[in-house]
Amino acid sequence: MKYFDNGGVRIAYRRFGDPLAPAVVLLMGLGLSMEAWPEGIVSGLLAEGFQVITPDNRDSGRSSRMTAWRVGRGDVLHAIVRTVFGLQVTGEYALEDMAFDLERLLDHLGLRRVHVAGVSMGGMIAQVFACQCPNRVATLTSISSAVGNPRTGFGRLRAVAAVSASGDAASPEALRRHFTTVLTTLAGPRYRPDAAELEEALSSAPRIGFDAAATRRQLVALLASGNRAQAMRQLRTPTLVIHGTDDPLLPFAAGEETARLVAGAKLIPVDGLGHQLPPALMGTYARWIATHCHAHPA
Repeated sequence: MKYFDNGGVRIAYRRFGDPLAPAVVLLMGLGLSMEAWPEGIVSGLLAEGFQVITPDNRDSGRSSRMTAWRVGRGDVLHAIVRTVFGLQVTGEYALEDMAFDLERLLDHLGLRRVHVAGVSMGGMIAQVFACQCPNRVATLTSISSAVGNPRTGFGRLRAVAAVSASGDAASPEALRRHFTTVLTTLAGPRYRPDAAELEEALSSAPRIGFDAAATRRQLVALLASGNRAQAMRQLRTPTLVIHGTDDPLLPFAAGEETARLVAGAKLIPVDGLGHQLPPALMGTYARWIATHCHAHPA
């Protein structure tokens, strides 16, 4: 684990592989640390000749907590309602700030141009970074993500409630309950974890952790970035979109829209997949991403 200070915001990160190899940056989703990346996707990319960098976004993992910004459940509901009605949401930071964290981290590491892949909110940060710094992004991979359009990007309320639980999982039992709810609620019909898979996933829960207050801040932050459809239409970065056809949180229509907006983007639908990263698919994901990156060298 290493750390970088971006103007008082500490960003934790891990760096795997040969530092001279082409770099793939993996950005995790809402409320989750870098530890949530399945080993299979990291090892798969390393085997393809890349180095892999996994940062903790601000307000997750071991990166800085923005505790001066207090966001309650009512604030989240208010932000969601404003988003649904096309009204602006404000916050003390937004996806643009999280993308700037990444830019400064790459400066710190001496990396001029990288491949960027993100899942869910991480995909949104990757999109923003590609729009803000197109000369630094060799390829973009948007996994189970969306462009901020409320018409396509809002899933079932039960799924939204699962990822933005109101109580902190302070005890091991509460943490297990939270992750059980998330894993079972967001799973698609073809990739529902059985008892053994669920137990294996839950064993990682203490390492991944969960901070409900920080997750609420991230949720409002992503809503504050608004609809990125117009910016995505201008994007010329080679783009791969991977999306489950049964995603209950960010519907498949959101993935279709992302691919449609970016000229030349490729969409890979994953039949029966929900909003999840099943270990059984991570080798396949690594090959898809690697093929995309090899076709457009950094």
